[in-house]
Amino acid sequence: MVAIYALTTVLVVFAIGEFCSSRTNAILSQPFVAAILLLAYFWLGFPKTLVTDAGLSTLGSVASGVLIASVGTTINLKELARQWKTIVISVVSVSAGVIGIIIVGSMIIGREQAIAGAPIFSGSISAVIIMSDFFNARGMEHLSALCSMLLTVQTFVGLPLSTIMMRRAAADFLKDGRNLALYSNSAVSAEGAKKKLFTLPESLSTSVIILAKLAITASVANVLAGFTNGVIHYLVMALFMGIIFTCLGLLDENAMAKTGCAGLFMVLILASLFENFSYITPQDVLGMLLPIVVVLGLGSLFTGIVAIVLAKFMKMNPYLAIALGLTCMYGFPTTLYISQDVAKAYGKTEEEHTALSNYLVPKIVTAGIATVTIASVIIASYAIKLL
Repeated sequence: MVAIYALTTVLVVFAIGEFCSSRTNAILSQPFVAAILLLAYFWLGFPKTLVTDAGLSTLGSVASGVLIASVGTTINLKELARQWKTIVISVVSVSAGVIGIIIVGSMIIGREQAIAGAPIFSGSISAVIIMSDFFNARGMEHLSALCSMLLTVQTFVGLPLSTIMMRRAAADFLKDGRNLALYSNSAVSAEGAKKKLFTLPESLSTSVIILAKLAITASVANVLAGFTNGVIHYLVMALFMGIIFTCLGLLDENAMAKTGCAGLFMVLILASLFENFSYITPQDVLGMLLPIVVVLGLGSLFTGIVAIVLAKFMKMNPYLAIALGLTCMYGFPTTLYISQDVAKAYGKTEEEHTALSNYLVPKIVTAGIATVTIASVIIASYAIKLL
């Protein structure tokens, strides 16, 4: 396909998604609608090289580090200190989901399929690679295919469930007027200003310079992550470097918003991720329907139950707690975009929008990183020992 036609198609798909999101108060989030439309596009026989022809495949993967570094610019140290609850709830609830799949799922779809699917529920492409390598080496390609299918299909389960939970959490948040003052941008900025060591001139805060500083931050994170030999994932390091550089004054607070490029970056990244849908056929989905339903159903159920219990003990909104656990089903960058989407839909004023963004985005993004980037790899490494 001609590059400009391909790019136009992708942009129109995401534009329709944004329109649907705004009209439904994020019940139909932009990533969910875009994913459905792209899947239908490929199933109708249109070119499967759409994303590549548009020149977005490489750009999307490169943009992830820059975008996650910008997320760090929205988190102050006090908020980060509060994130231990987010990490505990998300990791423990997802682990409960995995255990539920293995124990109960084995009785329904068999031990091999249950153990194959459990780590994939926790969400990482790295988990798929670990499990697929194990199965392919032993001539069990059908289980390898199940892993790939689960990673693709679970987005369609996780996105609507998470959107509903975040919408309920956002509505509860706005009922208490004190939350607006607590999470207002002015309060965050005032606190962060006390900790800055450097004050850069305003001339270094143009859109292009901010993007350059974010890219430098992501590059530094990549180097530092390399020193850990993969123990700390690149995106995890990018998040922390974004926080540190913002506290030092080297990065602007809420940097990506100041560039006006947030929407473009999200399209680049999501389009590159959704390119995987071109390899999935309706027959593939039907043939693996039962194990997919069992794995995703049991995983969501056990994750939600444990999240509610933990929320009660940790004094967190139960709907938000469930959403934190369900981030394993789609991960970053969708965690960032869907939380922003809900904040935009429910924030009727600038103050409400800002407060909701400060309340939802750091927690949802942190949860996604904790589950998809860290927990899933550990779970997959352990799961293959059970086979």
